[in-house]
Amino acid sequence: MKLSPLPLLLLAAALGAAEVKTDGAAITQVTVYADRAEVVRTFKGRLEAGEQTLVFDRLPGATRLDQLRVEGRGAFTLVDIRPETIQTKEVANAQVRALQDALKAQDLRQQALNQTEARLTFQKSALDKMLARLTTAGKESANPEMDPLKWAAFLDFQDKQLAEVDRQLLALQTDREAVRAEVDRLNRELGALRGNERRSRLLAKVNLDVRQAGEVEVNLSYLVRGPSWSPSYDMRADTKAKTLEVTYRAEVRQATGEDWRGVSLRLSTAQPGLAGREPKMDPWFLTKAEAVAFAGTVSGGLVVNGRADNRIQMFNEVQVMGNMMTTSGLAGSDPLKRMEAMDERRASVQAGGTAATFVIDRKSDILADNKPAQVTVMRESFPAYFRHTCVPKLSPFVYLKTKAINKTGFTFLPGPTAVFLDGAFVAQANLDLVPSGQDFWTYLGVDQGVSVERKVLARREETTGVFGKKTLRTVFDQVFKLKNGKATDIELVLWDQVPASNHEDIKVVFEEPRYEKDTDDLKLNESKFLEWRLPLKAGAKQDLPFRFAVERPEDIQVVGL
Repeated sequence: MKLSPLPLLLLAAALGAAEVKTDGAAITQVTVYADRAEVVRTFKGRLEAGEQTLVFDRLPGATRLDQLRVEGRGAFTLVDIRPETIQTKEVANAQVRALQDALKAQDLRQQALNQTEARLTFQKSALDKMLARLTTAGKESANPEMDPLKWAAFLDFQDKQLAEVDRQLLALQTDREAVRAEVDRLNRELGALRGNERRSRLLAKVNLDVRQAGEVEVNLSYLVRGPSWSPSYDMRADTKAKTLEVTYRAEVRQATGEDWRGVSLRLSTAQPGLAGREPKMDPWFLTKAEAVAFAGTVSGGLVVNGRADNRIQMFNEVQVMGNMMTTSGLAGSDPLKRMEAMDERRASVQAGGTAATFVIDRKSDILADNKPAQVTVMRESFPAYFRHTCVPKLSPFVYLKTKAINKTGFTFLPGPTAVFLDGAFVAQANLDLVPSGQDFWTYLGVDQGVSVERKVLARREETTGVFGKKTLRTVFDQVFKLKNGKATDIELVLWDQVPASNHEDIKVVFEEPRYEKDTDDLKLNESKFLEWRLPLKAGAKQDLPFRFAVERPEDIQVVGL
């Protein structure tokens, strides 16, 4: 009976092909996703002709054994991949032992601090007892000698000794806090590493049919759960050059139990943890409902002849701004102390059908300590447009922001941002998703060189009409006092509002400025938010009047004025 070649190979593998250890196989490439990583181990060496089994031992504990892949170069054919779990007493881990030794050292240090504290406490007690002994006469003792010079010398000695003891006790407290912090850190790292300890170890046996003896290269790829990456940014705005420099960084973390040293690093925006197809909907049924009595009250809004309508929209700065980035703080200097000597080269982008992969163009080291390792994805400078904005009704400050277009092939993923203006740190912010080719705003904080003061001049109640129905008028009269204290011209955008009426008999009349339709200088949106766009010359001052009236019949009551 003649057997086909493939069953013969499988039979040879089952009987036991020659095993070749791959302890020297290095991790050469890693692709990191949001919650996992694909790791590539590369074996390079000479294999003899015949059936050979490469043993890739000590795979990480979180490895997906059902998702192993093999590629390579050489005169061989892949027969199969056989993952195995080998039961062991315990996997030795040099990092765990090092952390345990460090914890023992901290325990000895804590004991030494306790002994020092006991000694200092005894010294302080002895000094107090000595003073009490000298100042208190016993029943059969004469009164203590009251020589002023001797008393002064002793009190000086007492004061110096107590001051030194107190100083050492305070230093001890600082040392104790340092020990506690170090013990906490070591325990966190030990906990992360112990998650990878197993009473078993994982390995993969790669069975090959080597047609001709010679050098081969075999790459084993495996998925391991846990590693992740997240984006962060530096935004550096230059008002003189009119540019915005964006530094796109990635923070990579992993605690797989094996260090990635000198690897080719790739960062993918794909999310393999999500389902690969769209969800299915269930039918939506309607049924007859029983009548239910309802009673309620409406507060606020517009009251017309006893009827209420609560649809008046109130001013919302977030709607006005429409911002993509929101600042969360201001500061005068950079607390982050970023390293300026980082590699300024750009990664390349490999665009897929549904995701992109950023290929870092230099070798990277990512240690298995679950600490963030920072790599630079790209650094690019864009032409920028600067604008000053203010909402005097809500804030007395004038804010500066800049707009640029993402002209790179990179998608800016949501992430924290450090914002710099003319070299000074001004704010921490968050960047929303910015696809390639889309514009985005960066908010640069308060500019104290520009001021806008909102002054309320009057609020008058007027009545018109002599015969028949009378009309009540509430006039709001105010002025904005603008000042550009900078040495350059600026564009200022100012927002305010008029009330929105949902009743035909209640009218809002513009008196100054006159408004009929939107222009480049003055716009009114559906929420009745007014937007002025005002060019201000360097050093210029300007008064901007704003007056409107709310008119209604005298028998209508209005809530919200």
